[in-house]
Amino acid sequence: MAQGSTADEPTPTTTPRSGGSADPGPGYAMGLANGSYDWYHGAAVRARRNFRLSETLLLLVSAAIPVSAVLWSGTAEIPAVLGGIVVVITGLRSVFHWHDDYLRFTEAREAVEAERRLYYTGAEPYAVPETRDQALAAAVTRIEQREMGTWVQLASPRTEPTGPNVLP
Repeated sequence: MAQGSTADEPTPTTTPRSGGSADPGPGYAMGLANGSYDWYHGAAVRARRNFRLSETLLLLVSAAIPVSAVLWSGTAEIPAVLGGIVVVITGLRSVFHWHDDYLRFTEAREAVEAERRLYYTGAEPYAVPETRDQALAAAVTRIEQREMGTWVQLASPRTEPTGPNVLP
């Protein structure tokens, strides 16, 4: 999902999908880095916004439960509905991992930015003009793969430990 969620997280790369020559041309590596940076920036902003919204709603609705019980003491429906909303918001937080996404996407964005700075200044590993584009593309790919690996761990179903040392 392009909303910074974890369900079907897209890859941020801007790699062309059509078959072509082995040399994509000048500017490809920086275009790849810029596209990755932009994707992670947007995804981090959305994840942070969703996280803050869910936390704020959770706090407000949770606080409204005892208030509604006092104001409408003759009826249990309002506190019950508010409690149900709290359960739903809490469930959404654990399904979409907005806080984890925000942290991961921000880390990846900053890692790409560090590589772009090294590239622009010609620092190692970008000091050799003939190999700097390949090095940048490889660095961005490693960053994306590392972030995707973390996402896979988060999205994978948790398995219960088994074996002789596990207590029933």
